[in-house]
Amino acid sequence: MQTKEDSFIKKIICSIKDFEKYPEMAVKPFSKVLSYLIKLMLIFTLVVTAISVYNVSININNGIEYFKNEIPNIEFVNNKLKVDSKEKIVVNPNTILDLIIIDTNELTEEQIQSYKEETNKYSASAIILKDKVIINTASGIIQYEYEKIANIYNLGNMTKEEMINYFTGTNLSMLYVGIFIISFIWLFIAYLISVLLDSLIFGIIGYITGLILRLQIKFIAMIKLAIHALTLPIILNLLYIIVQAIFNFEIKYFDVMYIGVTYIYIIAAILMIKSDLIKRGQELTKIIEEEKRVKAQLERKREEDKQEEQRKKEDKEKKDKKSEEENKEVGVEPQGENA
Repeated sequence: MQTKEDSFIKKIICSIKDFEKYPEMAVKPFSKVLSYLIKLMLIFTLVVTAISVYNVSININNGIEYFKNEIPNIEFVNNKLKVDSKEKIVVNPNTILDLIIIDTNELTEEQIQSYKEETNKYSASAIILKDKVIINTASGIIQYEYEKIANIYNLGNMTKEEMINYFTGTNLSMLYVGIFIISFIWLFIAYLISVLLDSLIFGIIGYITGLILRLQIKFIAMIKLAIHALTLPIILNLLYIIVQAIFNFEIKYFDVMYIGVTYIYIIAAILMIKSDLIKRGQELTKIIEEEKRVKAQLERKREEDKQEEQRKKEDKEKKDKKSEEENKEVGVEPQGENA
């Protein structure tokens, strides 16, 4: 008979507080445990992505306001960007980008190279030139030419006011949707791989710990236990990200706590399994002893029945013999077989 599968919420609750359920979790099919992890990471990624896009929206809105108030008159004509400034403009937004250099004058390759070297000091920066934008990140330098961007997005000539209007309203909403979708897919894959690697590492640690405690648990079972043991740390991590985003609050040794909580759950699960096995062993011993007792009683009863049958047989033989002797004494001739 198939048992009813617990709901996702109940699995979360059991993973956090019901250590006695861990022996059952260890024998569940890996596909069900993986399905549980995927659902958990989908929720985790959904919340993290929403927070990330919200922070991006604040940065973009601040950038638009800065663009409105601080950047001189600017226009985009024939796939060329022109800013009314003979000097370079340096912006330190301290948001998505740490540094932005704007210079739409005629520049030599040496000048462009010097800007690249200047931006190399930052983890993320941009150089806005008259015909292209150069993004400099830890992953490398990427160049986007305005002509190609204009062809893809069908952009024509624009003034500063038209640029502001273009990057607000519906277009801005579509930008947020695009950022959300791309970020969600990328973060989900990254977080899922990261948690699976954590499960593998804690599975190895748990397997070794089990051997030290003289409890041999299959490695795949330890990985399943590790996935459930990571439930509380994942939820705590999510709460930490939310609090950090709202209050800019930082816990210095959060990673240590993440590892520590998971290991405590692994140890508790191993001890629970050992306790369960000891309990089952005691029950099995009682069953064996009871079987021996019942078997002894049956043997004793069988022996008593055998002795009773033998006694009845002897009594019958004595009775028949006595009857025969009495017949002889009174002179009765034997009948039938005795004739």
